[in-house]
Formats: sequence, structure tokens, C-alpha cells
Amino acid sequence: MTAAGRALAVAALALIFAFVAACDDDGPASGEPAFPTVLSLGEGDIFVNITNTFIVTGENRVSMRLTDRDDEPLLGAEVEVGFYDLNGEEPRLVSDGAARFVPVTLSYVDELSGGETAVTGEDGVYVREVAFGEAGAWGAWIRVTHEGKEYEPFPFRFTVADRDAVDVLLPGDAAPATVQQTAATAPIEEIDSSFPPRPDMHDVTVADALAARRPMVVAFATPAFCRSRTCAPVMDTVMDPLAEKYGDRAEFIHIEPYVLRDLRAANIETPVPAALEWRIRTEPVVYVVGADGV
Repeated sequence: MTAAGRALAVAALALIFAFVAACDDDGPASGEPAFPTVLSLGEGDIFVNITNTFIVTGENRVSMRLTDRDDEPLLGAEVEVGFYDLNGEEPRLVSDGAARFVPVTLSYVDELSGGETAVTGEDGVYVREVAFGEAGAWGAWIRVTHEGKEYEPFPFRFTVADRDAVDVLLPGDAAPATVQQTAATAPIEEIDSSFPPRPDMHDVTVADALAARRPMVVAFATPAFCRSRTCAPVMDTVMDPLAEKYGDRAEFIHIEPYVLRDLRAANIETPVPAALEWRIRTEPVVYVVGADGV
């Protein structure tokens, strides 16, 4: 599929651990949390999916996407979420509070039009910082108010994995000493699908930054080929402003997660060695690494 073809297939944010929300008669009617074992598809006015690749024991930044019955994103709502441990005989409330809405204008670099930015729509997620004390079954009880309408509270279930059991880099892990391609070892257009390219984010390897004990921000993103259409916005609204403000104190490194020549020639997502070393499962992903290499 060409870049233009991809524009017609705007993906949602990562849908791993996605569960459709629905309610049984006891929960919403009484206002008390109830988490049925089986959730019915197609019921309710709002549907939820967790966009995290993994939710693990310990601290998490839980990210949720809400859609309506027409699969349109529900943006800018007031959202309250209670998280319940479902591993005991009764649901146990662990955390309750407001979720913060993070909006994004979806876009990508359209290489077929000479590098113009193609805007494909608006989206956003609702985020909460939550600590999960044990692996297993968990539930969320969600209350939504949108444009003056208060919806019936509704539940959904999800699974928390043991931190040591997932094959992904997590906060507290050591950063791999990656020697990725840089502008000194490859043409910039082969390692950066941005337009214009960002050569300043391709002038040092992760390994060299670690050896120099330099803090760094590492973004795995593919602005021209990102399925979620959030890579270009992340580079524009996160990496660029931070690099401008903190470029004298940290290294800002951009790594394309796939071999660009394979994407351009046949739409084949061949992971680059750095993506394998960092165990990248989706894009974009941004890592902040301290001077200690963690």
C-alpha cells in the first residue's frame, strides 16, 4: 500500500488489551461497580479500549480511547475512572479520579506530494497514572460527561501482566547500547522520513550518548508511514519543542523503526536492528533515558 493508500486506513491507537465496554442491569442502575464476566458487544453508547501495549504491575500511565456507537472518537469529555482489583472475592477500589484528555491532530508526511503534511482527523486519549499491586484481573468503572450529557457509568475488564513476564522495555530498565545508523553512515533520506529531515536528531548513536553519560530522549517514529498517524505529531509537538528547550542538556535521537527502502518499495515493515534491540512493538514510542543509562 502506498502512503496515499495508508491515508485511507487511519488506524486507531494501539488496540492491544482492547475491551468493549458494556453494562449489566445491576451496575449502572444502582451506581455500584459490577464487572460481568462476559461483556456484550454492541450494547451501550460508549466503547473503550486501552491503548497501552502492556499494563504491568507497578506504576502505569493508563491510556484509554473512547468512541461512540458510530466508532467516532469521543473528544474532550469529562471522564472519571475508578480502578478495581478483581482478584479477590469482591471488587476492591484501588484508585479513583479524573482522567486527563490528551488531544492529537492526526497527520503524516505524504511523500507522494513532495513531503506535504496530510491531516487525517482529530483524535485523543484519556490518561491516568495508576499503580497496580498484583497481576491478574482488573476492572475500570467509568463515568463520562460530554457536551452536557451525563452517561450511565459502565465497566470494562482488562488484564495486568507481571512486570517480569513481558518482553518490553519498561521504566527502570537499562537502555540498550544501540549503534544505529546516523547521518554520518547513511543518507539522511534513508534513515528519516520526516520532511524536512531532522539531521540534528541523527548525529549521535545511543551507545555514544550512554558512554558520555548524556541524558537522552529517543523517539522511535516513522512520520511518513505511521499506522496511527501519531508519529508526525509526536515529532512536531513533543520532540521538536523539547529539543529546542533542552538540546544543550540532553541528546534528542530519532530512529525510524523500519527499513525505509522496504516500506517505500513494497510496504514491508522490516524492523531495523535498533527496533529489535529496544523490543519495539508499536510506534511511536518515546523513551527518556537518564545519565545513568536507565
